[in-house]
Amino acid sequence: MRKKLSNAASVAAVLLSMCGLIQTAKSAQISQNLPSLTLASWYSSDKTANYQPGYAIATGAACEADDLPVQLWLPEGQAEPVLQTLAQWPEHPLAEFSNCFSVRWYHDLKDLNCGATRGRGSQQCDLALLPRELHQRQLVFVADEPLIASASTWQMVLPISAGIDVLAHEIGHWLGFADEYAMSANLARDYCEGDYHHLSVNVVTTSNDQLSSDGLKALWQRLPWHEAVDDWRQLGQPDGNGKWRLGSDETVTVGLFPSNTCAAVTGVYSWKPVARMTAMEYHDVNVWPPIYLEMLRRLK
Repeated sequence: MRKKLSNAASVAAVLLSMCGLIQTAKSAQISQNLPSLTLASWYSSDKTANYQPGYAIATGAACEADDLPVQLWLPEGQAEPVLQTLAQWPEHPLAEFSNCFSVRWYHDLKDLNCGATRGRGSQQCDLALLPRELHQRQLVFVADEPLIASASTWQMVLPISAGIDVLAHEIGHWLGFADEYAMSANLARDYCEGDYHHLSVNVVTTSNDQLSSDGLKALWQRLPWHEAVDDWRQLGQPDGNGKWRLGSDETVTVGLFPSNTCAAVTGVYSWKPVARMTAMEYHDVNVWPPIYLEMLRRLK
């Protein structure tokens, strides 16, 4: 059973736990993996970093047996901002769903073969992975590079200056959340026209903003948050002609509310479960509504 971790030990338990063992990695340009843990033991009680590249004392609880750790790539000698951010992660609402990590240190960014992608300032790295790591998610922290945080199916690239809110937004993508702000035209075409093959927990699309009663009932049935909506009629407003205009009344807590996700695609309407702005629209608000967490728990 996983032990409760103290605030003083709140970073390396996702990075280095092995039941109190000391682990030493051989020095190299890219060091070998350290044990995986739930973020907690790289910091002492005064919040000073308790680590060296390739060496760590693990005092936290190990990941669950069936957890496949996210592998963190950290720059030697420049990781302190990242560790300060990771120290906050165990208290974040999403830590319940992604809190198992392992670590690799790299010496020089050029060893990671990173390059710009999609013309937006985001990057993708051609990492030297072992066969067993090909289906393990990789979280790469990059120093001194102007870039936009980005996440793909297996890899996320962030600047070392990224705060906890940016980290959470990008991990949110891995957990199944789509952006609620207006996607770029290229991404929106893929996602909003059904060519984006990943689970979307928080956004659904329709080809019309009006539906018949039967159509509205069918939409209600396919909502990922269906169980939180008591009545299909809460998803729209009757127009008096046998149709329902989509969109819940503002008094409804969980229903159907417009998102900006598909604003760049004509003829596609995107919808989310709550009216308020969330962290998937603007990460700085750091709002993760209870229904979002409930949907993730049902998926576990």
